[in-house]
Amino acid sequence: MVVALVFPPATAALVREFLPPGARVIAVDAGAEALRAAGVRPDLVVGDMDSISGATLAALEVEGVRVERHPTAKRDSDGALALAHAKDREVVFLGPGGGRADHSLANLHLLVRASAGANARAIDVDSFTWVVTPDRPLRLARPAGTTLSVLPFGGPAHGVTYSGLRYALNDASMGTGDPYGISNECLAPPQEIRVREGILLVIEPRGA
Repeated sequence: MVVALVFPPATAALVREFLPPGARVIAVDAGAEALRAAGVRPDLVVGDMDSISGATLAALEVEGVRVERHPTAKRDSDGALALAHAKDREVVFLGPGGGRADHSLANLHLLVRASAGANARAIDVDSFTWVVTPDRPLRLARPAGTTLSVLPFGGPAHGVTYSGLRYALNDASMGTGDPYGISNECLAPPQEIRVREGILLVIEPRGA
């Protein structure tokens, strides 16, 4: 099954375009605002409720939506608490980027955590992001000319191999501070990206 976590930076347009059909929907605090604007009823709302409007929260509770409240002073972020409910084979983050840089980076960490047990990807207004691990290679079918950047995450990555891109690699290493995998270009599909050791983020700027 697919679960979608909808974060506060998400827009109604993003939800309408990219929410997977039949997905279980978890709103991360004010992510519920975008869902309500898109006419989508979440299965669960999780957070400290510091950013969702009182009117939206009240309306969801009247509709019988389950709301899981947490104190503002807590160890885990709202996104981490929501991810604890995502035990599915496919996890989609809608709107985890944008806004505060620290929140965006924290949500990338959550995306990597999600990838340990599921196929995980993030969709933002300005980008798509996938996670590649030794156990989860990435196979795409992006149109020729699409920009893709491949970057190590959390430390060095070794055995980086990709095909279907203008600048291919075979058993290469990528380290922190040397982002040479930026702004590659897709050839005709398919494209495949693998890593033997470490974690990669693959980012496609939307509209690039």
